Amino acid sequence: MTDSAPLDTAPIESAPTDSTPIDTAVDLSDHYPGRHVGHEAARVRQSGATDRNWRLGADGEQRTAELLRPLTGRTRADRLLHRPPCWRVLHSIPLDGGASDLDHVLIGPPGICVIGTRHHRERKVLLDGDRLVVAGVETEAVPRARRDAQRVRELLLPRLGLGSEIPIRPVVALVGATMRVRRWPDDVVVATETALVPALRGMARVLGPREVAEAWEVARWAECWR
Repeated sequence: MTDSAPLDTAPIESAPTDSTPIDTAVDLSDHYPGRHVGHEAARVRQSGATDRNWRLGADGEQRTAELLRPLTGRTRADRLLHRPPCWRVLHSIPLDGGASDLDHVLIGPPGICVIGTRHHRERKVLLDGDRLVVAGVETEAVPRARRDAQRVRELLLPRLGLGSEIPIRPVVALVGATMRVRRWPDDVVVATETALVPALRGMARVLGPREVAEAWEVARWAECWR
């Protein structure tokens, strides 16, 4: 969620009703970034209220997806060797029957990175351990990142053959903000736009390309997240 002027984003679909069932056979690799918050923007707009914050959330998730593209896109070597990319990503994974979502789940050599986007364009952010303070207002970004990672442990890991051997890494991606760090959280990566990809690449490698591909093939189906 954010608090600055909106940017252009992908077209926002009509909002589903609360009774819309989640098709568990849906391939989540077709989901574009910001899909869930885009639906919420449409729902809010239809009610006559302003959808500004929801649209800004969608903008932020689009930007994070762009930042991840150097990792998730196929390199020239990948194409020549007919191999998939070393990193795979899913966006806007529905949870709780579609009431909430995970912004991005990135599967790669370090394991599974659960990335939550916070769009705070032109805002100053202070990071003090678990406290992420935006323009003087404390947020729940770091604790929420831990909770999202725990949901992945509970929902996805039991379906993977390697199970608990795969690390689940909570990440907060700060879009549009400058950050001053007083103290880093113990187990959550918090990164600005320029630092996000280097931070991900710098994590210890535990999975090979085959294990990444196998985990992604399981995670891409909505039924895994019920």
